[in-house]
Amino acid sequence: MKRKPKRYLIVDLETTGNQAARDDRIIQFAAVLVEDKQIVQRFSTFINPLKAIPPFIRELTGIEAKDVADAPLFEDVADTIYALLEGTIFVAHNVQFDWTFLQKEMRRVGLTPPRIPLLDTVELARILYPEVDSYKLQDLGDEFELQHDNPHQADSDAEVTALLFIQLLEKIERLPLALIEKLVAVSAPLKNHLPTLFFEMEMKKTQLKEALSDDLILHRGLVIRKKVLPPHRSQSNEKTAGFPKEESGKLALFERAGAPLRARSGQFEMMNVVNQAMHEKKHALIEAGTGIGKSLGYFLPAVYFAKESSGPVVISTYTNVLQTQLFEKDVPLARILSGFDVKAELLKGRDHYLNLFKFEQLLSETDTQYDVVVTKLKLLVWLSETETGDIDEVNLSSGGALFWNRLKHTGWYLSEEQDPWLEHDFYRFSLLKAKRADLLIVNHALLLADHFNERKILPDYSVAVIDEAHHFAESAREKKSFILSYRKVKYFLNQLGSLDKYSLLSRLAFVFPNEDNVFDLSIAQVNLSEAVENFFAELHSLLSKTRKADTKLILIQNREQVHFTESLSYAADNVAILFREVERHLTKLLEKAKHEAPLKEAESAFIEEVYSFLLDWKKMTREFDLLQDESDEMMTITLESDKNHHVASLKLIGSYMTPEEVLRNQFFSKKESVILTSATLTVNGSFAYLKNELGLTDEDLIEAQIPSPFHYNDQARILIPNDMPQIKGTPVQEYTKVLADYLTDMLQITAGKMLILFTSNEMLRLTNSYLKGRDELAEFMILAQGISSGSVNRLTKQFRQFDKAVLLGTTSFWEGIDIPGEALSCLVIVRLPFAPPDDPYTKAQIELHKMRGENAFQAFSLPQAVLRFKQGFGRLIRRETDRGLVVVFDNRVDTTVFGQTFLNSIPPVPEIKGNKPLLLEEMQDFFWQ
Repeated sequence: MKRKPKRYLIVDLETTGNQAARDDRIIQFAAVLVEDKQIVQRFSTFINPLKAIPPFIRELTGIEAKDVADAPLFEDVADTIYALLEGTIFVAHNVQFDWTFLQKEMRRVGLTPPRIPLLDTVELARILYPEVDSYKLQDLGDEFELQHDNPHQADSDAEVTALLFIQLLEKIERLPLALIEKLVAVSAPLKNHLPTLFFEMEMKKTQLKEALSDDLILHRGLVIRKKVLPPHRSQSNEKTAGFPKEESGKLALFERAGAPLRARSGQFEMMNVVNQAMHEKKHALIEAGTGIGKSLGYFLPAVYFAKESSGPVVISTYTNVLQTQLFEKDVPLARILSGFDVKAELLKGRDHYLNLFKFEQLLSETDTQYDVVVTKLKLLVWLSETETGDIDEVNLSSGGALFWNRLKHTGWYLSEEQDPWLEHDFYRFSLLKAKRADLLIVNHALLLADHFNERKILPDYSVAVIDEAHHFAESAREKKSFILSYRKVKYFLNQLGSLDKYSLLSRLAFVFPNEDNVFDLSIAQVNLSEAVENFFAELHSLLSKTRKADTKLILIQNREQVHFTESLSYAADNVAILFREVERHLTKLLEKAKHEAPLKEAESAFIEEVYSFLLDWKKMTREFDLLQDESDEMMTITLESDKNHHVASLKLIGSYMTPEEVLRNQFFSKKESVILTSATLTVNGSFAYLKNELGLTDEDLIEAQIPSPFHYNDQARILIPNDMPQIKGTPVQEYTKVLADYLTDMLQITAGKMLILFTSNEMLRLTNSYLKGRDELAEFMILAQGISSGSVNRLTKQFRQFDKAVLLGTTSFWEGIDIPGEALSCLVIVRLPFAPPDDPYTKAQIELHKMRGENAFQAFSLPQAVLRFKQGFGRLIRRETDRGLVVVFDNRVDTTVFGQTFLNSIPPVPEIKGNKPLLLEEMQDFFWQ
């Protein structure tokens, strides 16, 4: 007998607001019926809500009053909707929202909502596609290339959700049976149709008796991908006569790649400098202008050097994203050009990798917390797909990120041989690959941690390339700095827990039932909880005595106690003592577990979890010690809160002030050759500022400035208005109104395609508001960081997609984003990017430079702002065919002595200064010439 197909009704609603419990009403209903993974029926209707549609809903959905004026009331279509629902499984993207609204409306018109199962495509997508960046419907539509004609209109959203749901069903069908069995067991606590969906698939696959594919293995009930180690470096038979110094030799390498790769003279110059530094055992600073192709400029000589030497060349960049980009884009290119079998590996710190032993044991824990259950499910799917075990591949929720603390790798406390997953361990596998690599690609944080920490991760190496080197000193400072928040401390205290609740402490009591250290630990935990509350109460009291608007207070500036009172010092000392006491008892229990007690597997995994907890605890202990540390290390410690001074928002930020000393003594002095490169290393043509920041001396140092190959004289102009009010002394609302007037007129000429860079969130917010109120800009897509939804990547992608778009951004848009071509033709710099003088770190640095007898503005504030300005300027011209204008509204660039430093530090570009009519005419001529 043929089974009756499941009927899934995919529903989407548009409403007057998001509060079903209040008076918000449905304005559009759409449903798509799916059977056997086919769309068999569609239904859509506007609904008259008998109330006004709020402006933000009109803007979001495009639904106007005229669309619903003659539409039926909900009671007119209620029976039709009810008939559609009967006998179906109700599916929606964020199902609780749609189902709650429908239930409310049905009850309002006298209908009892049917009892039908619910499925959420957000939840399913999170589980089945763990690596996707965003689970918003529009983003998933883009990700899977699903046609989405009218986002935020119910008929279009329901159609896309239906197509997405069909894809999700197909993904479930592709999962191996052993994985489905695990998903069934782990999903049991969920209160929707998902456990049933997984169970039905398990029954279907059991009958089919599907075999596991060759690229997967089943170990102790978990499905994981097979791993294959590359051969040792010593096994390579490749010989090299060295990197070709002559241009003809380099051109021959480029001929291997063919079009569209093109050799560039600046790139060849950079290759020669890198090759020279490595062979002469010197450090090098190389400023490589935009368009040089600096990645290949160091990759190719690094490959040759690695093949000649016994150790790898380490290549470090600022972020994980850039790290991955180098690995996926530049390594394959280096293989083609060099002709070598280049062995390159991407390595991250231990806690980026999943500990399979811990994960296996935690799967058996019955946990009803929703985020934990979903995280377990998505990690099970991810395990069948990942080759690295690197959690950066996974989009974790905030609750999932907390759960990750229990799963992350921290090495082995017990012997490695006691780990039944050792052969498949991701962290161990990454280290084995690293030892066999020619090129090892890391980020600055890992590179520096390897030098500052006692536990080494990287294999021995003597040569390194530091890309994005303008961030290297900052990365060193961050590595030696800390953040101690109330929430963080409370989280770890709750993890430690008490004897009467399921926690680390109660589980330790179960493993060691008669151990005094457990009871001493319990007493210390109680005392510490009280001491922590007292400590943060002291901090809160201190902050509450300041002006209500103040959310930052410097407690210690450059080792000098500024606002560190006697009572606060006593409270901090008490917390530090108890932190050390907890650490001592945990250490004794771990030692007992290691040397005395025979442990079962589950207990061994638990001991590894306790060890991981202890490492984090030790780090916090050191941070509390730093509050009263009298060492020579220069620190500034600031208290911060939200605007309401809530205790829960309090955090202490410890900023390390002198990274140049530790870099000089612990890094540069220990390496034969370190090449530092970026597009922004010089100020006014000099490397002096960066050398001071990094602790570099002129001895054995090569300096090279390689200009961009772009023809800025033809491709760009700098416009400087001279009729703007002074920023200083002009109320921000008045200034931004004039700014918005200027921008509105400019946008008429540029037709959008404008990126506006701010240094102030308030100014960005006001400008966005003014621009959105202009009738002339009704057809423009105005995107604003922190206001428009989406990440930096998402906003940048949207900016590229729309013809008439303007993007307002702050900090993260000054560098790193790449918008080549006609999508960006006008860059606006509202204010020269000086750090706010009231920023605690900036304040402390200025005082530190004064203490040294230096001019703080010339030695710190100005060069820092110039480098940021250069980064911002670099957003405009990304290719040889790009053309565009830079508008600098801060007239200090023209009216002050220091302003010329900004202009001298960028490529030579024609400058036009004048009033609005003149500049608008220049813009018109530039774009239409």
